[in-house]
Amino acid sequence: MDVDVNNYYNNPDFDTEFHNFDPYLNDSHYDYYYYDENNSRGQQKLQLPDLNSYYDPDRVKTEINEMDYCENKSMGCSVCGDRVNGSRYGAPACLGCIVFFRRAITKEAKYKCLKGETCQITHESRCICRYCRLKKCLLVGMKPDAIQRRDIMGPRKRRAPRDDGSLSPTGSKDNSSDNENGDVRSEIVKLRKDRSSLNDLDGHLGRASSSRNSVTTPVVDRIMDNLIRLQEQQRSYHMQYFCMGEPFSRGVDMFEDIKKRISGSGSVRRARKGDVNTMIRLGILDAAQWANQFVPFRNLPLITKKSILTEFSFAFMLIDQGYLTAQRHDDDLWILQNNTYMNADYYRGLPEEDAQLKEVPTKAKLHPMFVQDALFSIGEPMKTNQIDLYECAVLKTILLLGHKNFFGDHREMVNKIQARILLEFMDYCKSKVGSALAPERMGMVLLQTASIRCTIKSVYNQTRVSDLFNLMTFDSLVRDVLLT
Repeated sequence: MDVDVNNYYNNPDFDTEFHNFDPYLNDSHYDYYYYDENNSRGQQKLQLPDLNSYYDPDRVKTEINEMDYCENKSMGCSVCGDRVNGSRYGAPACLGCIVFFRRAITKEAKYKCLKGETCQITHESRCICRYCRLKKCLLVGMKPDAIQRRDIMGPRKRRAPRDDGSLSPTGSKDNSSDNENGDVRSEIVKLRKDRSSLNDLDGHLGRASSSRNSVTTPVVDRIMDNLIRLQEQQRSYHMQYFCMGEPFSRGVDMFEDIKKRISGSGSVRRARKGDVNTMIRLGILDAAQWANQFVPFRNLPLITKKSILTEFSFAFMLIDQGYLTAQRHDDDLWILQNNTYMNADYYRGLPEEDAQLKEVPTKAKLHPMFVQDALFSIGEPMKTNQIDLYECAVLKTILLLGHKNFFGDHREMVNKIQARILLEFMDYCKSKVGSALAPERMGMVLLQTASIRCTIKSVYNQTRVSDLFNLMTFDSLVRDVLLT
């Protein structure tokens, strides 16, 4: 029997008959017929289950991601094999590799492999070759485009532009602001308000040197004035750092005791190893802060800065200690910045239980060398010549600028800064002792630099033999700077 398909195509009767099934297709229930125990036929509607209650797209997506994360976590970091922290950059990686990859990309780091670019990157060896580690990060699928830089503009703190001369413009002009965190902020102002170039500075130096009859240098703001303010901040920080570290004396008013400690008029005690460690640490920090006021030093690489600070931090510390020693009437005590002392007699102030130790006699023979050299070369000349704080600041700056071989391309700028310092110092000497005695006073102070350099060698010798100057027992900052 032949069937004509056209009879069913666009046939109204067929369409009507087909649409009669719509209630059964679209409704979520259907009729259920049953027979009871009396063999009577009954009818009941059964509800179909709602598929949406079994299918939640968001929940399924979450479960799939969790399954992928668990699978990646069991596999390990695709770079080094460590425990997976996430796949935010396109491949499962540990936290160490994620941070490494982000820093390398954001800083546009350029690494070099010394072993033919074939290093094996594992959890134990991933820090050996950064070139091969970054290369493997890219090979396993970590994408640089996936890194989001949240803030590429940096801090919003307003900063003045750098000057052409020596000083950094960072700092505050408010001398009355309290520093609650103990962080010493340098107060540096612009070297010249008109922001002249180095050529203008050269012309100014030439005019100042030609007009020898003038008592004051015609400048808007002096370099030394800014450094003097910085020195005062550092000195006040020294005493605040230590005045609360000592136990209070019995029977003495606590506020009176604190006042004496801050002013430095209280009693002194024998310096301990912790005092020397902290004094050297503060010497390094203060010297670095002092040197960072000068543009040529800031532009040096880190290894060169460490080389300069290795000697300059000791010189900086010795000048501060020499000034404190010169202010006391005790001729045999070398005073540290926290008003503790060192004496040529090793047993002076030493507890009785420590004096009985076996190695004490050997230490007592070597200990007087540094104290005697420091008193003879720095303490006594400062007391005799009455070196003041302004002249101490000049000595620190001249000793810093004396490392001309380290400044390389900035040597010409260093020479101009040094000439500027000497002009300001000459003006100060004229105001202090008069024009006739100013050159003699200036030369006498500058000759102190030779004695300070000789004492630095004595300090180095003490770091090899003295228990107080044992660098291996000091903190990481002191060892990192002085042992490199």
